[in-house]
Amino acid sequence: MNLPNKLSLMRVFAVPPFVVLLMGDRLFDITDHMALGVMKSVSLLLLVVVAITDWLDGEIARQQKIVTNLGKLLDPLADKIFVTAALVCLVELKLIPGWAVIVIIAREFLVTGLRSIASERGRVMPADKLGKHKMGWQLALIIVAVLLASTKEFCLYAGAWGEHQFLTDRVIKFIVWIPLSVTLVLTILSGWNYVRGNVDVFDE
Repeated sequence: MNLPNKLSLMRVFAVPPFVVLLMGDRLFDITDHMALGVMKSVSLLLLVVVAITDWLDGEIARQQKIVTNLGKLLDPLADKIFVTAALVCLVELKLIPGWAVIVIIAREFLVTGLRSIASERGRVMPADKLGKHKMGWQLALIIVAVLLASTKEFCLYAGAWGEHQFLTDRVIKFIVWIPLSVTLVLTILSGWNYVRGNVDVFDE
């Protein structure tokens, strides 16, 4: 259990507090917009820490030459758990559509299935560059959405929210759609890349 693998595990353990902070109004029926804004801001900070560790564990593993099979499996698994939890929360907050999350999760099941078959045949499938880019855009999407959700709560607290204000629900959804669109394209392309590059694992 080296440092990169510990950082990967930390991302898994960060899921419960992240969900609680982001979904405070749903889980605890909190109506104070200032409190909700602070909670969502803390969840955003936690999200940034998670994004940094996602980059850091790979860099440490490569620089110190401690890349292990456990790390190759644990790193993408930790990413999938955290990102899936965050995306489901964003659907609950009505920031992204459910069908988009279905596409993203379906791709993860496909790649996980390929990894399972490859593992039985003694092969480890590490995350490729396109998959890393996909992960980066997923984190960017979540960061943008959480930032806007936090900003909305502070605006509601200050009484500066409404159809006549610049930042409305429609504007928020438009902004979120930019990283979401890139994420969906990379999700589909990276999934196809994994299938194309590892289709031989199905050979008997």
